[in-house]
Amino acid sequence: MHQDLQVLVEWGVLDASVSSYPVPWKGITEQLEKLQVNTLPSIPGIFAQRLKHYLQAHKKQKGQSVISLYGATDDSRFVGFNGVQAEKVKLNVTKEFYAGRWAGQISANHERGGESHFDQSFLAYQFGDWNLRVGSLNQWWGPAQSSSLIMSNNARPVPSISFSRSQAIRSENKWLRYLGPWFLTAQIGQLESQRAVPDTKLWMTRFNFSPVSGLELGLSWSAMWGGKGQPHSISDWFKVVTFQTECANGAATCDDALDSKLGNHLAGLDFKYTMMWFDRPFSIYGQRIGEDAVDYYRVTDNANLMGLSTYLWGNKVFIESSDTNVACSNAGTNEKNCYYEHETYQSGYRRYDRAIGSSFDSDAKMLTLGINKNFRDGDLFELVINQLTLNKDKQKPAPVLNGMSEEILRLSGFYQAAYGDWLVKLGASIERGEVDDADAKTDALVFAEIKYRLN
Repeated sequence: MHQDLQVLVEWGVLDASVSSYPVPWKGITEQLEKLQVNTLPSIPGIFAQRLKHYLQAHKKQKGQSVISLYGATDDSRFVGFNGVQAEKVKLNVTKEFYAGRWAGQISANHERGGESHFDQSFLAYQFGDWNLRVGSLNQWWGPAQSSSLIMSNNARPVPSISFSRSQAIRSENKWLRYLGPWFLTAQIGQLESQRAVPDTKLWMTRFNFSPVSGLELGLSWSAMWGGKGQPHSISDWFKVVTFQTECANGAATCDDALDSKLGNHLAGLDFKYTMMWFDRPFSIYGQRIGEDAVDYYRVTDNANLMGLSTYLWGNKVFIESSDTNVACSNAGTNEKNCYYEHETYQSGYRRYDRAIGSSFDSDAKMLTLGINKNFRDGDLFELVINQLTLNKDKQKPAPVLNGMSEEILRLSGFYQAAYGDWLVKLGASIERGEVDDADAKTDALVFAEIKYRLN
């Protein structure tokens, strides 16, 4: 559904800011209801028809219940926005409910090995144009499809309290209309206990807007702070978000050159510009996220992501490249083991050893070519090729490939189809990897996910 919204915005059918996931329905529903599908070109017509169908079904119920079973031949190393999950086996039961200004979802998950959790559960209250939410939902910040440098679904979602705008369309306020469609969220979450600094807090905020037709901009900021043995009061949080400093060597006073911002900050911007070219949208987009700053606004240690997308023969095609192989600005050398890392928070910008940002973690170069096919009956098909270079200097301190480097060529894809109340997704991936110049090895994974709507 998120991809459907992106496509309709690219074709100029909807006027909304959609580079943050999830996108609130409020405001978009009114635009969808006014759409005349039979007047649209073939490609946006398919996406509009599916969204209108879901909207009508959504209005007829007070919340649906879904049971799903996912199984694969192995755990997945990499997780994409539309692809496989990290776990080998997972059973999920989800119940949605709505009552006036309240909305919620209970999602019970049971994984292989006996682990159970409630990821994707939440409770939200809407007041005016804003909502308050407590829960743990997957999020994706940025315009790319293969990865996000600051917030993706690669790791399990962070339990958090969030305050967000309840719509992503233009504001009626005369002072805010110049922003175009916009969305804002501010969140405080807590990471797991099984890490170097247990129960580390995470401040997350994002603002995305479309000031002119075809252009969407996004500003993102995350900051790790607090946790066991670290200052974690409200005043300490205020010091973090106002960029107060401490001496990097632990001393009470030091030279300005040794000052370091309190907490572990990541921040940056992203953009997407779409134009019509040969009667089809052509988009160029990028993301730049840095981890340190020499002052309040000049962020250093920057990783970059760039992408292009368009439509060919009824399919959406995209090519993306990212590089988290970033030199440390404060090391005085060409050392490249700092991105997503921190001297105090030694588990890094990760949750359960998986990066909260890039699907390929730090010290990684990625080139991706992908194709999405949406059929008129609602079926989906995706095929993606990745070329990866991981930990080239063999010194990466992260859990992935510690002390080794790897070159990978990876092909993955899936097909999804609905049959009444059933939704079936079948997919596979095959990787050919070469570790430390040794003989290349080939690994394959096959997965299936079956969902059934109980009501």
